[in-house]
Amino acid sequence: MRTTDHTLDLTLTGRQSATSRQTGIVAVLKSVWRRMLNRNAIGSLHDLDDHQLLDMGLCRHEVREALTSSFFDDPGRHLTQSARNRTNAFYRNARRD
Repeated sequence: MRTTDHTLDLTLTGRQSATSRQTGIVAVLKSVWRRMLNRNAIGSLHDLDDHQLLDMGLCRHEVREALTSSFFDDPGRHLTQSARNRTNAFYRNARRD
């Protein structure tokens, strides 16, 4: 019978390298920038009428809810989930007919 020793070398010093910290900061800044752009784009959805919003699977109150959500929540994700829920409900009801 053979025994193979496996060792895992983890160096947990509690300090991150400079590139690791920069990468983390850049990722956070990109995330904040993307959320700001999403809020700006969603703000332009108010110019559309109700029929155009419904074509996208959205209602006006869902757009308002997305814009009034917390700053740390991505409003685009909220609208995407709302549209998916509406589509799923539509197809569930269509199968029953």
